Amino acid sequence: MSAIESARRNAKGHSQLTSERTSFQFGDFELIPDRQALLHRGDAVALGGRAFDILTLLVRRAGETVSKAELFAHVWPGYVVHEHNLKVNVGNLRRILAACDPDNDYVATIAGRGYKFVAALDPTAEARSPSQAGSSRRHFAPPPNAPYLYGREEALLHIAERLRENGYVTVVGPGGAGKTSIAVAAAQHCRSAGQAIAFVDLSTLNDAQFVIPAMAAALGISLAIDDPIAGVAALLRAERPILIIDNCEHVIATMAVLLERISSEVPDVQIIATSREPLRTRSEHMFHLTKLSFPETGTITSLADVLQYPAVRLFLAKAGHSDDPDLEPAYVQAVAQICARLDGLPLAIELAAGTAGSFATHALADLFRDGFGAMHRGPRDAPLRHQTLEAALDWSYRLLPEQEAVLLALLSVFAGRFSADDAESIYAAGGLDPMIGRDALGQLVAKSLVSADVIAGVLRYRLVESTWVYASQRLLGSHHVDLAKRLFATRVLARMQQAEREWSYLTSREWLGRYSEQLDDLRAAIRWAFGHGGDARVGIDLVVAALPLWQELSAFQEMLAAIERALASGGGDELPPLSLARMRMAQAWAMTLARRVHPQTSEAWRESIQFAGVARDGDLTLQAVCGQAVYLAYSGRPLTALRSMLDFAKSADVDWHRAPGGMRFLAHDEIYAGRLASADARLQFLRKTWAGAKDEQGLSRFQVDLPVAINLSSSLLAWLKGCREVSAELADRAIARAESLDHMISLGNAICLAGLPAAFLDGDLARAEDLQCRLADVARRESVGIYEGTADFFAGAVAAARGDHDGLERMAASIEALWANGWRLRTGLYRGLLAEAWLRAGDQDRAARSLSPVLDWRDVREERWSHPELWRVAALIAGQSGQMDRAERYFRRGLNRSEAMGAVAFTRRIKASMAKLELGAG
Repeated sequence: MSAIESARRNAKGHSQLTSERTSFQFGDFELIPDRQALLHRGDAVALGGRAFDILTLLVRRAGETVSKAELFAHVWPGYVVHEHNLKVNVGNLRRILAACDPDNDYVATIAGRGYKFVAALDPTAEARSPSQAGSSRRHFAPPPNAPYLYGREEALLHIAERLRENGYVTVVGPGGAGKTSIAVAAAQHCRSAGQAIAFVDLSTLNDAQFVIPAMAAALGISLAIDDPIAGVAALLRAERPILIIDNCEHVIATMAVLLERISSEVPDVQIIATSREPLRTRSEHMFHLTKLSFPETGTITSLADVLQYPAVRLFLAKAGHSDDPDLEPAYVQAVAQICARLDGLPLAIELAAGTAGSFATHALADLFRDGFGAMHRGPRDAPLRHQTLEAALDWSYRLLPEQEAVLLALLSVFAGRFSADDAESIYAAGGLDPMIGRDALGQLVAKSLVSADVIAGVLRYRLVESTWVYASQRLLGSHHVDLAKRLFATRVLARMQQAEREWSYLTSREWLGRYSEQLDDLRAAIRWAFGHGGDARVGIDLVVAALPLWQELSAFQEMLAAIERALASGGGDELPPLSLARMRMAQAWAMTLARRVHPQTSEAWRESIQFAGVARDGDLTLQAVCGQAVYLAYSGRPLTALRSMLDFAKSADVDWHRAPGGMRFLAHDEIYAGRLASADARLQFLRKTWAGAKDEQGLSRFQVDLPVAINLSSSLLAWLKGCREVSAELADRAIARAESLDHMISLGNAICLAGLPAAFLDGDLARAEDLQCRLADVARRESVGIYEGTADFFAGAVAAARGDHDGLERMAASIEALWANGWRLRTGLYRGLLAEAWLRAGDQDRAARSLSPVLDWRDVREERWSHPELWRVAALIAGQSGQMDRAERYFRRGLNRSEAMGAVAFTRRIKASMAKLELGAG
């Protein structure tokens, strides 16, 4: 006797022994075999015919192991059926039971033997009446509706509209986009009274031959008939259920044929399929399920606006904060940043929220800093492919043809967006010819593994962070990795060299719009070039070509580190003089605009001028001379800077009218040297010719956007000449333009050198406080020492002016820090302001000690513009101590200087102070 026949007889005998039992109660379920009904708390549970037969046999033999052979004999009597059919139906049975009662297990697998019903039966339960049992369709019910469908309102309406048309709807999107949830929600939204919803889950199938049995089983169609799909079509025509077919991507060819046939036989059928790529048939209405919207990184938006984004709302709901009225803005901003990094993918957001739900704000910001490996697993009753982000990606990756899998790994060399030409440059690493590679790229886009966006009229591709991490791991384990990274670095170098050429004729805004996003790829290429197995020569070329990008972005510390790494590699001596000049000048700028002026800064400027001269590049030499002048001025030697520029101009026959950036430097140094009339003439020409320019080519040649620089220098000069309103207007114009360019060095200079000091000296503390906060923000972003020190000084000055004596100590400490770090420009003026603040606080001794060194400092003597203010404060200190004759001499000395310069503002301040001490001001 065969095992199958024996199992049939055993099942029949056991059934006879328990035939008198008409109802089985377990947990909140009641099974009524005679009525083909399964109830949960009195409500009918939609259960397919095969699953119902399996459950019935297991329940009748509760506590016993039922072999697979016995189950085959009971469920498919007389047929030889593949074992996978049993697994599919048991899996669906478990899913349906768990959907009603996720806390308990009912069916256990006995490895190598069969299955066992493990729940306790209620021996006293009686069968309910037919009316209580109700109608039970032989359909597999869909999973329960997802409780969170933020931002999917339009998607629901669109799917519902398409569902009313002939054909079927395919919801397409990447793994974890929420395709199943939206399909179930759309079906629930569209169903009419009494209309059933049938659900077919294809994810458990490992072969297309099981698609028909799975569809038939879900709808209760017998596989014994000659054409089960005809039976499916007949049932859909007769009973009109809404059919959801989930996860078609791995059996897509078979599903395309079946759904096209069903749609032709039942044109008004209502079917929703989900897939990671379209089925591409005539009857298909494809709906692409996009990511949830989220605030883009770097955008400035209010807390209320951030909370309107669906991705943020989903995160907060899953983290248990959806109704929290006391959310900290910093926490919400951290959530927004996480959602942006996860590209609005619902599954990833839910997993991240489940991990981060209990974390405080400061911990949340750091939780996923190094990637998303720390994310917890998803719900235990979720499909395995949704348990982790890696599992979701692995499901997609295993379905890819070899050439697509190879290309996905190769594309991970790109850290940011890339073009089709960029992708083609690395095809050779994977042995892909261009035609195969282009087709594979298109397929990866269609399968939602690569994102494609049109930006400024150009199609650009990218891998979202989670996919990029997964693909990177695949590449590291392949034999393609070394060649792929070399080809990538070569491609980045070609891009940077093209950018370098275009920098000479594109405006800064156009140029940055085209190349600013290349920074991540540049970093990756440099890491490879100077790392183990890299190519230092390629790295040096990358650094030289990328100098304009770093300078345009004010990324000076990163640039300095890259230059030092390039020079340390030993290949710098082979560079031509022009490249050496450019590298040394960039290095000198980075040293100048650092938190602390580098001790080698002077030498770097000297060498940049020397190499530019050897290269016979007059424009580059002028840039180096002007840069050296900035360094000299910042270190408290504006008169020396002015003389060096004028000496060079004389020797090189420089026409300043043809070098507006250099002329602006010259005018600014003339202001510090007390030559206001000459500075005024130059700035009038510059304002007339350049201040209204919409854009400038290569603003990083002189580090500050030219219109911003002209306006900030003009603002300082206007203030000195006593034109307060004009000064404020010019400063605001400079600040607004710098912010529109998002150029931090331009913005920092506009606030630090013009807007903030003038506002404080005018007594406008509210404006000064606002500008101080903005400068402090720039300082945090750029770590430029003069911005940090100036912001700190005026924070103390504003506080002291409002009566907070702690502000006085902060002023003093910031001056000492500026001086120690090499930032000596204006420290004399700041000491004068500090001395006057001590005087107002009633501490004459501290006032005198603050000011007395200033008058003896040699460097301060070069800043002739501020001398009238220093003599004014010296006079106030002398007057407070009763030395009226000395006070009058100091006032007169200050007046003579201010009037000789034409510094009306200082003249007014001196006369006001003289009146306060009741000294004649005539």
